[in-house]
Amino acid sequence: MEWEIDKTGLDSPLFEGFCDTSDRNFFFVTNMETNVTRWDKKMVSYFGMHSEYMIDGGFVWSEFVHPDDREEYLKDITELMSGRNRVHTMDYRARNSKGEYVRCTCRGIVIDGKDGGADMFVGSIENHSISDNVDSVTNLYNIIGFRQYYQLLRQNGQGGTIILVGINNFSEVNDLYGYRIGDQLLRILGESLVSKIGHKYGPVYRMDGVRFACCLVGMDDKDEVSTIYDQIKRIAAHELYLGGERIAITVSAGAVVLGEGYDESSLLTSASYSLQQSKYEKHGELVFFDENLMADSRKNVEILSTLRESIRNDCDGFFLCYQPVIGAESEKLVGAEALLRWEKEPYGLVPPGLFIAWLENDPNFFDLGNWILRRAMTEGKEILNYYPDFILNVNIAYPQLSRKRFRKCLKEIIDETGYPPKNLCLELTERCHQLEISYLQKEIDYLKSLGIKIAIDDFGTGFSSLNLLKDLDVDTLKIDRSFVSDIQGNVANQEIVRAISNCATNLNIHVCMEGLEDRDMIDYMSRFGPYSYQGYYYSRPIRMEDFKAKYFPQENN
Repeated sequence: MEWEIDKTGLDSPLFEGFCDTSDRNFFFVTNMETNVTRWDKKMVSYFGMHSEYMIDGGFVWSEFVHPDDREEYLKDITELMSGRNRVHTMDYRARNSKGEYVRCTCRGIVIDGKDGGADMFVGSIENHSISDNVDSVTNLYNIIGFRQYYQLLRQNGQGGTIILVGINNFSEVNDLYGYRIGDQLLRILGESLVSKIGHKYGPVYRMDGVRFACCLVGMDDKDEVSTIYDQIKRIAAHELYLGGERIAITVSAGAVVLGEGYDESSLLTSASYSLQQSKYEKHGELVFFDENLMADSRKNVEILSTLRESIRNDCDGFFLCYQPVIGAESEKLVGAEALLRWEKEPYGLVPPGLFIAWLENDPNFFDLGNWILRRAMTEGKEILNYYPDFILNVNIAYPQLSRKRFRKCLKEIIDETGYPPKNLCLELTERCHQLEISYLQKEIDYLKSLGIKIAIDDFGTGFSSLNLLKDLDVDTLKIDRSFVSDIQGNVANQEIVRAISNCATNLNIHVCMEGLEDRDMIDYMSRFGPYSYQGYYYSRPIRMEDFKAKYFPQENN
């Protein structure tokens, strides 16, 4: 029983104080004479240990260590407890109260007893599944701290506005001054935001990448928020000094006025969406989220929260439609593009233009993107029985291509579905072009080494340009429908399409014309030498069962 355990040397208020200083570091102390260990109470709770005090605690703890790591752990602890070693440093996996194994780093040292007292073995176990909430570069609370603060705001029923600020073209700062100076600049900007904004309106957080969140507690007047953002832009442009030299940067920002229905994930995704709008469409002007989508902002929040929940529930409510790609010379089926759709009561079928851009800023999109790939390859495999040269086009977004795990996940999906890579074409959406060109080159080279084809979607708009063809090894350009819809009466569009087509042809790149809606348009576009067509004239996007009925040979009864 616990009252029989000798707690000599273990009941110190200093130990309790250390235990309260960190959420991810669990402390322990062992009296090596009595062989009694005292564990951090948080550790006892997290791992489901039976007591705060234990005899032979080091060996009892071994039962929590992963079986594959246990032998090495016991060897090291035996060396230490026998006096042959005085330092313990080891990485291993340990089982928590949920039965999950988490990565841990244990560090401990033997401290000699004084005045005849017992030697003490003291140390900490760092739980790597729990993240620190302080950013080491800026010394600001990070995104974890932001989530905790927002939960507190909700609990207290407090409103306000969140401004998510992003630095434009920060890679240029690193290229010009080096990463060390870049980190210093982030720290100085963070300090300036705290002193000029944070002390007056609410806390400032260092978020992921080069983004900061400013919490304007109790402020929901958009004019006032815009005035504060003007001050943030002045700080960035005129008030950042390193070694006496002023370094001017520009920023963009998205804002979300807090209201009912937001959880912290939906809030961050909405702010990220608005930040992207600010950076790439509004030239750095502040963009409020509720001005970008439906007028009924509460309904909007409900839909977006339900979308996220759908992804977590095995992509419930999502399905794919397929729009055929038709060969320009044969006018026969050569491929199809898989397009995402979502239908959920009580909202019904929600237009993709409403949610896809928003979802591409959500961390869950990586999982959704993998679901799209798996579903498209699974459904598309049957088509190859009838059309062996059929090419399945699947859109790939920035949150997928920018993840290091993307290569591994894609290869696993190909192996799982058995879909041949040579019949797969990945279409790079516009935001993919914002990746560093060297990174994009390496990713495309890897994909093509598997036999996968690469297309650039919506070519000619946004960040896509002929310069991309100089740097990237692509197979297809899909000319954006904005150049096609009125091309018969628009001389400028005619010359643009002609230039793109001629350039692509000389580089052995196929051209696909999108947005073709009638016969006259198709006959006119043939003069530009396209490889393929896509548009409503041939078919709207349709479910796979309708696609089969339309394009599979019908067996005679």
